[in-house]
Amino acid sequence: MDRHFFEKDPVLRDIFNHLGDAVYFIDSHGAILFMNKAAEILDGYTFEEARGRTVTELYGLDKTTSPLLHVASSKEPLCNHAFRYYVNNQDVYQVCNTFPIHLSDGTCGAFSIQRDMTKLKQTIENNIKLQKQLFDFREKSSGEGQKGDTLYHFDDIIGEHQRLKECKTLAYNAAQSNSPIMLSGLTGTGKELFAQSIHSASPRRNETFLAINCAAIPESLLEGILFGTVKGVYTGASDRKGLFEEANGGTLFLDEINSMPLSSQSKLLRVLEEKYVQPLGSKERIRIDTRIISSCNTYPQEAMEKKQIREDLFYRLAVVNILIPPLKERKSDIFQLAHHFIAKYNAAYGKNVLAMEDDITTFFLDYDWPGNVRQLKHCIECAVNLVSPGETTIKEKHLPFYIKENKPKRYYLEFQNIDKTVDGNALSQPFQKETPSSPVYFSERLTAANAAAKDNIVDAIEEKEKENIIQAMLRNGGNISKSARDLGMSRQTLTYRMKKYGIYQERRHRKTKA
Repeated sequence: MDRHFFEKDPVLRDIFNHLGDAVYFIDSHGAILFMNKAAEILDGYTFEEARGRTVTELYGLDKTTSPLLHVASSKEPLCNHAFRYYVNNQDVYQVCNTFPIHLSDGTCGAFSIQRDMTKLKQTIENNIKLQKQLFDFREKSSGEGQKGDTLYHFDDIIGEHQRLKECKTLAYNAAQSNSPIMLSGLTGTGKELFAQSIHSASPRRNETFLAINCAAIPESLLEGILFGTVKGVYTGASDRKGLFEEANGGTLFLDEINSMPLSSQSKLLRVLEEKYVQPLGSKERIRIDTRIISSCNTYPQEAMEKKQIREDLFYRLAVVNILIPPLKERKSDIFQLAHHFIAKYNAAYGKNVLAMEDDITTFFLDYDWPGNVRQLKHCIECAVNLVSPGETTIKEKHLPFYIKENKPKRYYLEFQNIDKTVDGNALSQPFQKETPSSPVYFSERLTAANAAAKDNIVDAIEEKEKENIIQAMLRNGGNISKSARDLGMSRQTLTYRMKKYGIYQERRHRKTKA
């Protein structure tokens, strides 16, 4: 490669200048051959100012601290490498991919593509500082035993489903000890709500509660965030406590622990076993007393099989393992949750929504809610936003578009008012092929649906129940009271089931036979 290739190829230069990541090229002596616009903005040097000057001269780095110098010397690439440097009175934290290049004079230089992590690191640290300030304020302003703080409590977890109540009981009992707790559940089921409630019910309630999402922190930042750094670990670095030390005496919630890199998991395991942390760059070990609550957004066994979480770490973290059910497995709580969110957003947006239309109620019960309680909350928020000032009911037009696209097809039963003199066995005859003029028709044949093999036993049971209701209605000429007695349930229950399964009846009159 010619040292002056960028001057000879303006198209290539323009391509690099349009990249969002910083790009650097050096020769075998470490002198800058090229740096793009992103690098200029990051470092405060223009290319013309930096051109021909060495990395050591500009940044104070050597072969042990500069990826570019290291690769130019070793002729070996360096991938996903985290490093730090100090330039123009600012601390810069980068993750880079650096590769050797062979120059036309026979020497070896290097080029590097570097992503600036400084702002992300500052954002994370500011978030941690803000959490600490909030809970310090809570401790000062809310006397012991009062419930005026910023954390959730078990009373805030809405629902009467038996499985949810069992989870709350387990969590409350486990809160009284210092044992690690793992909360397993799909995204949106309320894992952080449980974590905060556990802390609020624990003997540590008056100490700090901190939370961090392991999936949102790059591997190169995670260990410094968790364990801290000391001045001198890199140029310009300062002493910073890690989360374990910040939450000492209180609770640390590690959300989505299955997203943490395995290398970091091994270091976390050592901290949990030894009860000590060692900040990056320090020889000193700090004793910690931090209660760990973690969460996994998939089933733990699946996470271990996919090598997302170490087995030894799982057994250490999941001394108590609580599996929070998804919303589709506790649909009896949907109305209570919906009314809670309606009241919340009525107050927030000055609306007066009182109810949902019947077909929306039916759809909410039938929908699987892949985003769980969080999705239901956002759905209600959207609907309340879209309700006009004079309206008091949530209708289909108020739902988010992606929800409306998933509304199921309805099933219609059309009954005739038939006199007693008509053959009573007519309605019990086998189904004929449907036509638009048939006395009984369906938008889809349930028997055909049942014929398809279903993996989910719940679906199979519901299909069978739906078929039994339809047959009972056919036998009883559409009479709901008789059909309810036939099925051994109350009229109210049957009406609810019909709405749930989208079964609607239409009546036509015809003359009776003589």
